[in-house]
Amino acid sequence: MLEAGFGDGAAFYAHQGGEFALKALQLFRTGTFDRVHDLTKLARDLGAPPRIMKLASDVTPLYTGSRYPDIGRRITRRLAEATLEKARRIARWVRRQMV
Repeated sequence: MLEAGFGDGAAFYAHQGGEFALKALQLFRTGTFDRVHDLTKLARDLGAPPRIMKLASDVTPLYTGSRYPDIGRRITRRLAEATLEKARRIARWVRRQMV
């Protein structure tokens, strides 16, 4: 998406990746997951450290902004790249928790 010039799409899928990773950890730990899109809530409920909470709080608002560009902030390539990296860092943290 990013290479095709769709920063909003890349940010949306980055959010989805972070969300799915956090929900996978919930499933791993509890056998169920919350039906929310708020990465901050998911991370908090998992007892994530402050650095992961910060990443989650940075990525969460882009869910709405990427789906509804008329109400969110403009998602530039630079913002989309940063969002992808933040989502990757969340996913790496999740993988380390599942051992």
